[in-house]
Amino acid sequence: MLALGQKANATSITLDTTDTELCEVQVTIGPEAPNGPIHRFTDIDTDDRYTFQTNKLCNRRSVGGEACTGEYTEWACCEAKDGEDITCRVP
Repeated sequence: MLALGQKANATSITLDTTDTELCEVQVTIGPEAPNGPIHRFTDIDTDDRYTFQTNKLCNRRSVGGEACTGEYTEWACCEAKDGEDITCRVP
């Protein structure tokens, strides 16, 4: 029996937040990242992981540890190849 076509491979990027002294992490996803809608994550625990079905993810964190100062680090971006699952660390 001959099977036509291939199974679509999903691509995902998991955001790894190992620093517990975070006030907020901002994430943008998609080919235009870091431009685009910003997803905000607060109250992050050490073992929290967020997975996004995308090839490109950019993230930045608030400056000042647990105290929200309104300032952020520069955007850090991760890109995955089609069908690849990778982990992206918060800077």
